[in-house]
Amino acid sequence: MYELTEQGHRQEGTKHEERMLNLQKTELYKLLDLKGMERLENKKQRMQNLLKIAEPDEALYREIMLALGYRHNKVQFLELAMITPYSEIRKLKERDIIEQALLYRAGLTEENDLLPGDFDLSLKMEKFVWNYKGVRPSNYPEKRIRDISGFLEETCKEGIYLYLRQKIEQNYVQPVTKEAAIRIVNKIATFKEIGKMRRLEIFFNIILPFYEVVFEKKGLRELVEFLNTLYSKHPSLSDNSITRTMKKKIFRNELECKMVNSVRRYMGLIQLYYESSKKEKR
Repeated sequence: MYELTEQGHRQEGTKHEERMLNLQKTELYKLLDLKGMERLENKKQRMQNLLKIAEPDEALYREIMLALGYRHNKVQFLELAMITPYSEIRKLKERDIIEQALLYRAGLTEENDLLPGDFDLSLKMEKFVWNYKGVRPSNYPEKRIRDISGFLEETCKEGIYLYLRQKIEQNYVQPVTKEAAIRIVNKIATFKEIGKMRRLEIFFNIILPFYEVVFEKKGLRELVEFLNTLYSKHPSLSDNSITRTMKKKIFRNELECKMVNSVRRYMGLIQLYYESSKKEKR
């Protein structure tokens, strides 16, 4: 009769622990994928609600402007988008004029020599409403307005909605690898003067969910699947305070953290953070 030695017991125990840990990790990664999709659905619901009250061009414009505000100036950028709607931006056509119009309406310049005669000079914000404390110079509102003006000029002919839709359709391919996902997103999110991280956040938080809603409504399932594949294949975004906090809570070491290797899992971490925060407040 075979008898298991003490060393054998230890080896069997170690193997069992490893199997359990591998199972736990597998379930955790499945959970992150699931929560990542839940976050995407939440974003899509926001876009559906926005499209009930705004035309596609205005909806996209407002969301992109909102994103430029980061956490310190979101409300201010949204107000700027409301008092200088995209329909007015399209009439200005040229970057220098668009830039001056936005800076003037934001209360950040008194210069108005480029603005057309019918431009309402009485409609403007006060400079003091903008927050600068704790904001890096690269994120100052003046800088953000100058950065986005070039992109707005590019979209004036077709309109922002059609401009971005055409870019998605032109870059449609199957299958999509990780490398292809990186290339495709860079070709669609052509905010040339906006930093890489902010471009990616705008794409995955605004453009992707917005067009999934549009394509679903039009029955274009292949384009919805294409965007879903970009979401699951594109590498994770750079960590922020939320994802760093969640990684410390969930993972035991750096190797496990590396399994957050896609935008979907990155968004899953954020979704888990907000769900756990709600539970703690109850």
